[in-house]
Amino acid sequence: MNKKIKELVQYAIQSGLTPKEDFYYVVNRLLDLLDLDEFNDVDIERVDSTNPLLYIEPILDYAVQTDLITDTVTDRDAFEAKMMDIFVPRPSVVSRMFHDLNESFPNHGTDYLYNLSLKSNYIKESRVSKNITWKSPSVYGDIDMTINVSKPEKTVEEIKAAQEVKTSYPKCPLCIENVGFRGNAVKPARNNLRAVPITVNGEQFRLQFSPYVYYNEHCIVFKEEHEPMSINETTFKRLLDFVEQFPHYFLGSNADLPIVGGSILSHEHYQGGCYEFPIQRADYLWEKEIDGVTIRRLHWPLTVVQVEGSKEDVYNMAVKIMNTWKEYSDEEAEVIAFTDQRHNTVTPIARMSGDLFQIDLALRNNRTSDEYPEGIFHSHPVHHHIKRENLGLIEVMGLSVLPARLVNELEDVKKSLKGESVDLGLHNEWVKSLENQDDLDTYINNEVGKKFVACLEDAGVFKNTEAGEVQFMRFMDVVLNG
Repeated sequence: MNKKIKELVQYAIQSGLTPKEDFYYVVNRLLDLLDLDEFNDVDIERVDSTNPLLYIEPILDYAVQTDLITDTVTDRDAFEAKMMDIFVPRPSVVSRMFHDLNESFPNHGTDYLYNLSLKSNYIKESRVSKNITWKSPSVYGDIDMTINVSKPEKTVEEIKAAQEVKTSYPKCPLCIENVGFRGNAVKPARNNLRAVPITVNGEQFRLQFSPYVYYNEHCIVFKEEHEPMSINETTFKRLLDFVEQFPHYFLGSNADLPIVGGSILSHEHYQGGCYEFPIQRADYLWEKEIDGVTIRRLHWPLTVVQVEGSKEDVYNMAVKIMNTWKEYSDEEAEVIAFTDQRHNTVTPIARMSGDLFQIDLALRNNRTSDEYPEGIFHSHPVHHHIKRENLGLIEVMGLSVLPARLVNELEDVKKSLKGESVDLGLHNEWVKSLENQDDLDTYINNEVGKKFVACLEDAGVFKNTEAGEVQFMRFMDVVLNG
């Protein structure tokens, strides 16, 4: 084990996780973790400072072989988090470094925290790289497609163990109490998580990175206080203040209602990052300059109103659109704002466009019907074989997050098109509309892309039709003229 320990420690030093002065301190911490009594220094070759798994995996294997842990993903991840926490600076040190760097340039602090999360393997880059990605052409431009296979599936034993654990600590996966948390059968280990404090709109929030990044620098900004998500006027103040502080990032929110929300509704949080989504390349169908801002209806599968201008003017117009929409009904479009509960909300996304502020407002409605019990403005049953889950913020912006089951299922679809006899399950009807092609991989990818776009179109409250255009303009007339 001497060599394995030395290589991991040397990796931590060369990658910048740990100062070389801490060599014997971290060695002794590792000995304690591994239940070893001594260490004999050995010579090793220079390590690869870009690949932590080269040095983490051998020690995890040793922990399994010596019965320190069982050979499950849950146990290996928990042991790894505890081990890598030895090398990561304490949260207070990370926070000071983040803010000191931020004083120079806004991206220096986020670069530091992101690299720290990568080097400590908090961000599971090796798993994320297994996700299947491609771009699919559409009338709205290229759509980013992803089949998400990065999150490991639990074994039957792990699922049973989780059912036996009763705990309310931390309250949810986003709570600040997760920082340093050892994990259990229900909740993942977060020993090496670092979430830096930031002030947004005069309120205390934390910024951290997602361990399973869906796009470049996928961050989560969550309120320190555990309170439910809500889309209101304060939401826009927070979004605009954040992108002013971090102009290289966008920040958006899932909607605050079931069905159209795609996230943890119990804790106020936002998602951001340094990535250009397909929605940012969208053309527009209508544009008007009024009250100091430019308002556009984007050419997009969902109904998205974009507002651009100064910070104050964008805020005022975004609030006006949101408040009007929350009370707005149009039975012709099947939009009803209230029954026994509220149904209208928005999915907002803020970013800087040069010196101007932008907010995109995707109009959402979560009403159900006998025909569409899972949501009138949700992906319809004919598309559920591809995407049945909620369409949240990331999908609204044009990046699909499709279920891992599709990896094997799409291979069966290809086999069927080649004449093989296979059980297609959910895809039986869909495959009847497909045909064999020379480049079958690209063909199926594009057909899946069409299905995802159709799911997004289902979520559009005013359709991209002549009737939908009339309905949209009727709504905007109420917004602008009362």
